[in-house]
Amino acid sequence: MGEATEDTTKVPSTPAPPTVAVIGCGPGGMFFLHAIEMRRRKMEEKGDLEGLASLPIVTCFERASVPGGVWRAKSTDGNPEQTDTTNMYEALWTNGPKEDIEFPDYTYDDHFHQPLPVYMPRQPLLDYMLCRVTRNCPHFFDAVRFNTNVTSVKWDEEKSKFVVATSNHETKEELTETFDKCIWAAGQNGKPSFPMSIKRLLKRGGFKGKCIHSSECEDFKTDVEGKRVVFIGDEYSAEDLALQAIKLGVEKVFICSRRGWGVATYTSAWPMKKVEACECMLPTEVIQDGRGLRLTKVYPDIETEEYEFADDGDTKDLLDIETVVFCTGYKPNLSMIEASMRPSFCNVPFETEEVLPENWTMTPNPSSEHLGHVLPSEELYTTYVDPLLYRNTLISNPNMMYLFSNAHYPLKDIDVMAWLCLSYITGDAKLPSAEEMQRRNKLDILEEMDDFISRADCDFCYFAAYDDFFDKKIIEEGKSWKDPNGEEYNLISMRLGARFMARSMQDGGYPEDIGNFTKLNEKGERMVQMNFLSGLARGTLDPDSEDSKWRTFRDHDTNGFYSLQTGTPSVPLKDRWLDLDEKDCGVTDCAETVPPSIFDKKVSQLPSLDLKKDEEGPNLTDVSDLSSIESKEES
Repeated sequence: MGEATEDTTKVPSTPAPPTVAVIGCGPGGMFFLHAIEMRRRKMEEKGDLEGLASLPIVTCFERASVPGGVWRAKSTDGNPEQTDTTNMYEALWTNGPKEDIEFPDYTYDDHFHQPLPVYMPRQPLLDYMLCRVTRNCPHFFDAVRFNTNVTSVKWDEEKSKFVVATSNHETKEELTETFDKCIWAAGQNGKPSFPMSIKRLLKRGGFKGKCIHSSECEDFKTDVEGKRVVFIGDEYSAEDLALQAIKLGVEKVFICSRRGWGVATYTSAWPMKKVEACECMLPTEVIQDGRGLRLTKVYPDIETEEYEFADDGDTKDLLDIETVVFCTGYKPNLSMIEASMRPSFCNVPFETEEVLPENWTMTPNPSSEHLGHVLPSEELYTTYVDPLLYRNTLISNPNMMYLFSNAHYPLKDIDVMAWLCLSYITGDAKLPSAEEMQRRNKLDILEEMDDFISRADCDFCYFAAYDDFFDKKIIEEGKSWKDPNGEEYNLISMRLGARFMARSMQDGGYPEDIGNFTKLNEKGERMVQMNFLSGLARGTLDPDSEDSKWRTFRDHDTNGFYSLQTGTPSVPLKDRWLDLDEKDCGVTDCAETVPPSIFDKKVSQLPSLDLKKDEEGPNLTDVSDLSSIESKEES
């Protein structure tokens, strides 16, 4: 026999899985970790060792001591000593239907075991989200470093890695580590946003009342009870806080807004007529020896493409004002990210000539006969497209991703984008070249510009043209005039947001199907319809009805609202919303005290909904098999 020789044949090595740093353990961070866990469990069931070996190794950093992000109330389940975090107030309720944020892998029936109202308070939904991610994985949060602040994220070009610096609040330990990928999931509500011109006006004018942001409402009863209060801003936080103020005994709430397009302005009646919307008016002077405010009419100036105060414009004096609440939103905290990698979250405009074809015209809509062809503004502030991003990835460096939502369906959209980011990392979804990313972004901008509401939001000149038309109709028809096409515009705009989300569901292998970007399926259309009904609940409130002293949009008829996952219909609140305790979710029975058999009986007694209309239609009760995830490239 010959002498044995050493076998030098090289066995191909399996590439090491990518390492990922996730900043934040609010909904975005939790949902990304959960997407990985769902894939892991499916691969383990199938014995897919190669797939398991390719899953990313994730380290999540959270500056708070607990998960949940902004959904935590600092007064009860947050850390009161952490003053640098933004949290919801204890009594917050959702403004949109809960059906928007029900997940296909863990339904409301799974968690609550009973039908629920259309709108829900903060705490039960936070519990639902936390239970969703931990029920099959008790050690889910082992990958999270709590009390750890990310102080710096830089890209090392030579090593092709991110250099992440962190600091632990408790141990004071500071570390610097490297990662292949980085996902910012710190939330768009990172820090309160104030209109500094109004803030300076109140200070210099000697306003003697209290000024707070909508995120600072831990002692809201003291701030509003028996008082006359001014809200700056007319969006969802203004709407919810106005209702909370009424519940807490406010004397009067005045809601001031620049454009008058917010949901609070759209509301047609408020309990006991305690809320007055001051549309297109903002404070311009402190009066009454520091106890009052003078509002002045604001108009959109097409020449300057800015909002201006008319020299001879209408004014309104608000006297005996004790509290001003800034319901002016938030800014994302991007301070830890290297400046060149920070997106604007759609707060930096596109140059119109760079994104719209020459001689572009809008697809005709019902307002075209009144407005004609409106030349676009020189700059466009789009809703769905950021100049630096393509589908949540940084165009200049796709290893950097941002988990956030800009759709009508925020929490569901974040969950969907978590799956899409994971698919980018694993290679199941292919990213195009930078040039192709820019081209596809321009196509999405064209979609926005063909949608009436989206264009009015991003094109100043178009909004100004419609605003001028609207004012003329008010003069001709009276203050009660409403655009007969308004409901259609809202429905089309909601459908556009759902179409964007449907596309991401398909590309990310999300375990739910609502159609595609071209056409929503039955499930997707029903989701849009429920959001549309939610809007109608506000616009159809009658200020002269017998129940106007107590009725809110949350007391609206629940017909038409039901789970898209199970078909379980929503139920009315057990009492008037104004009469509910702040910790009461409005359900007659409590999931902790009523046996499951009773829940089952209640559900079975409710009218069933046939979610399988025909053989060609989608099976709305089916959760897609995760094993069907295939590598996709956008068409």
